[in-house]
Amino acid sequence: MPGNYSAHVISPQAASPAPTPQAAVRGVGSLVCRFVPDAAIDDALVRAWQDLATRAAEPNPFAEAEVVAPALRHLGDGRRTGILAVGDGARLLAVLPVVWPVVAPLGPRGRLPLPLAQVPVQPYRPLGTPLVDADEPVAALDALLRPPRSFPAPALLIRNFGEDGPVAAALDQALAARGQRALRTKTYERALLEREGGPTPNKNRKNRYNRLRRHRADLAEALGEVAVVDRSEDPAAIEDFLRLEDSGWKGRAGTALAAAGSHATWFREVTAAWRAQGRLEVLSLEVAGRSAAMICNVSVGTASFHLKSAYDESLSDHRPGSLLVLHCVETVAGGPFDWRDSCTVPDNTLFNQLWPSRRRLSTVVVPMRGRTGTVAVTGIEGARWVGRLPGRARAALAARDADDAGPTPALGVVEEALRHV
Repeated sequence: MPGNYSAHVISPQAASPAPTPQAAVRGVGSLVCRFVPDAAIDDALVRAWQDLATRAAEPNPFAEAEVVAPALRHLGDGRRTGILAVGDGARLLAVLPVVWPVVAPLGPRGRLPLPLAQVPVQPYRPLGTPLVDADEPVAALDALLRPPRSFPAPALLIRNFGEDGPVAAALDQALAARGQRALRTKTYERALLEREGGPTPNKNRKNRYNRLRRHRADLAEALGEVAVVDRSEDPAAIEDFLRLEDSGWKGRAGTALAAAGSHATWFREVTAAWRAQGRLEVLSLEVAGRSAAMICNVSVGTASFHLKSAYDESLSDHRPGSLLVLHCVETVAGGPFDWRDSCTVPDNTLFNQLWPSRRRLSTVVVPMRGRTGTVAVTGIEGARWVGRLPGRARAALAARDADDAGPTPALGVVEEALRHV
């Protein structure tokens, strides 16, 4: 279960250089919180980052330098980025990538900047939990939330924040000691597969397993032997995956990795780094000399995280993609992983139907600095509360807002912006 970790983690950044990249510094006791623009991240900082990885409270492969550094080169969107790094001398206790401004879309052409910095959400970053030292998580997070005065935002937005592990508990403890609290704007669950301790599959789930086994038998009868092949150490597997994904609906929709050359380049770099570390898992469902489905995962200790999957649509009647997910269920007891995170959206039907456990995540708005951060988070919470009022009460407040000559945005504008938080 995501709570007992033996973690190897590294951490991130995100895209555009500051004019004069110099770290801003603020001390909290013996700990120092620095803001480092992405252009100022050097080899010494990365090495300290990697050392922190061996002491991390929770695993997050999507926050590693191997993932984020290529993202800075290939997936940037032009916003300002950097990292908040908490250290005691040369030793790091926390690292968090940040990007700003956070801009909420309003209608077809409107945009509203929000008083937030954000942990960057690239298309392939399904976990936002920060990298924090396992021995001093509360002190590290307390320092992290006291950035230098030059840091531009009073509050921090973290999506896909893991709620079941020690980092969430340490965050709440650090805030409570300062008389503050985080605002959970959304809390949701996604599928998890555990070797031990998870719920026993119910009758409906067992029936789904049996139906998929019949599909597998039908596929073998139609085309020959069906086998799951581990291609983790085969560099050609990544090119085969890119072609397979591009041949299906993702290619037609323009969302396949190969549809954007920069995304494919990022994927090649990331998977090559994971392969060199022995952490890449590429499984291929093979039949009649071809790949019917492929899945790419990354491991952190005894945990596995799903990144991408694809299947041959000409064989869709046999459910080849589902058969690979079933394979994970059938092999988890004797496999190397204590748990597998699906890393999917909450309503993903495939994983939800086949994997019985769940992990809880939130979208979290966290105050920084003190009173300024509290005011920012309280304002967001109040506007969201107003948005949930019955229509008549909301209309009355909107009318009062229209009569107000002050600078407060119209209630409807705030409401619409907060749909994105």
